[in-house]
Amino acid sequence: MPIKTTLDNVNQTQDGPWTCYDAVVTAREIATLRRTGFIRVDDERQRGRDSVSAKPVIKQEKIERWSQQLIDGDAVLGQLTWNFRPEESHLSFDPANRTLEVAGGATLPDSRHRHDAIVLAVDSAARGSDFDVDRMFSVRIFNVSADDEPRIFYAYNQEGEKADPTRSKWLHPSVATQRFAAELVRRSPHLKDNVDTIRDRMSKRNPRLCAFNTMSKAFEDSWVDVDLGSDDAFEANLEWMLAYWDTLVGVLPELQRLDITRRTLVRETSVADSAIAIHGYINLARHLRAAEAPLTMLERLAEPVKLDGLDVPFFSRQNPEWQTRGVLVSAVKRNGARVLNVRNANQSRRAIAEAMSEKVGLDEGAYGADRLNSREIAMSQPVDAEAVSLPS
Repeated sequence: MPIKTTLDNVNQTQDGPWTCYDAVVTAREIATLRRTGFIRVDDERQRGRDSVSAKPVIKQEKIERWSQQLIDGDAVLGQLTWNFRPEESHLSFDPANRTLEVAGGATLPDSRHRHDAIVLAVDSAARGSDFDVDRMFSVRIFNVSADDEPRIFYAYNQEGEKADPTRSKWLHPSVATQRFAAELVRRSPHLKDNVDTIRDRMSKRNPRLCAFNTMSKAFEDSWVDVDLGSDDAFEANLEWMLAYWDTLVGVLPELQRLDITRRTLVRETSVADSAIAIHGYINLARHLRAAEAPLTMLERLAEPVKLDGLDVPFFSRQNPEWQTRGVLVSAVKRNGARVLNVRNANQSRRAIAEAMSEKVGLDEGAYGADRLNSREIAMSQPVDAEAVSLPS
């Protein structure tokens, strides 16, 4: 006999070409229906199974993260999705009483991770957590064939255009390094209004230095093991970083706020304001901080290099070191003209960081990334006034 149940307070709606039903169910009910198989996953019409292990493709860390957020009371999960296939189940809606009688089982064309997170949260309540098992969740119920489910999955996972990481991280920095980057941008007079907090891709008409995701990602990559957990450590490191960036802009004025004419000229003639250079500066900051080195070392970044007997700025695109290190690569435009483009890849980020390290005179043995993780770095000390003295 197929399972029968009745849902109350249901609204008839429409999504795409289909009539749908919006209902509200409790976490306890979701967990029970999931365990009994009333709602199930058809992997062939969801994320599939791993081609090697044959296990369902799921992100367990996402399930556990959402489950903890549910327990903490701050999870934002949105609407859940069920489908009762006409070939396997039956629906009967009473508009007068707003009840939906269902017979059979439902599949999950979307929201599998959210369902599993709810089940984990319900289980935690049995072990003594504060999760409210009567918390209500909104469910959109479809009544379409199995062949239509992939369209729902695609629409919910691909067609809805997500905000750029720049915008998402700026509005809600979720880890300490993202919060650190955001505070640096807010407090630095050189970065405030000079970092794009809307989009990842910088248009040619945008005079700003970089996108926030570039700066945030640089801290996520280079400062992940820095103590930013306590308020004191966070503030101490932030004060040091503000002094670092102030010194850096004094040495490299192309990093300050510029009008579009000057910004365009810098982009065409230098790699100093490129995205990989931003990664390099933040990587360099992390090592200077670890070594307790004076910020006056940054002045060496302004020292030119010799090219055919002439002085050329270190970050100039004419400096052959950038091609040698793979930072600049040759490309051909549609009109046949040959140009040098910045190669935005992990290897080139490391290359420019190493070049900066060598330029300022940091010990290469201490800087090497392979040895870096094994070092004990205490980076929560107050700022040393002598170590961060600014150039006159």
